Amino acid sequence: MKRFTQKKVGRRRTPPSPALKAYLQKTDRFRDGRDPIRLMRAGPAKFARAVSGLKPAQLRKRPAPGKWSIQEILGHLADTEVVYGYRYRKALAESGSPIQGYDQEIWVREFGYRGKRWSAKQLLVHIASLRRATLYLFENMPRRTYDRFGAHSERGKETVRRTQELIAGHDLNHLDQIKAIRKKYAW
Repeated sequence: MKRFTQKKVGRRRTPPSPALKAYLQKTDRFRDGRDPIRLMRAGPAKFARAVSGLKPAQLRKRPAPGKWSIQEILGHLADTEVVYGYRYRKALAESGSPIQGYDQEIWVREFGYRGKRWSAKQLLVHIASLRRATLYLFENMPRRTYDRFGAHSERGKETVRRTQELIAGHDLNHLDQIKAIRKKYAW
């Protein structure tokens, strides 16, 4: 996925790039107004079902040059849980704090998620356990705290609630990618 940038101009931010706008709209369409916490709760089991029965070689096969394999998608989802777990905590405890973006392409490449040393089973365990920790945090915070926010380096002010919505849509987007890869190869 491309990095999206939004530069500061003096005290104001420039409007989001067309690519960023398109991505945000896409994740919102996937979510289609549904409760983000309910979708987040269901995500890890859906990922596990989506990859069930695949062999390691299938998990590592890329659908096209420059596109992630299913195993790389799972690695990215595990990274997302770490990054967003931190972002939620930062926004909830220190509302208004800067939230730094990261280059997910570099993370997937540098951590070598396509390699044989990674297993989809273990990545799914990481995703599920990290997601449970995040959901537990939400269960123990009053709903009114979901208006707290981080100042994202690429997207600007982002409330906890909006971040929940983005992650719910993000899950569905990647689930759709996994299903598309399986369909392409008739797995």
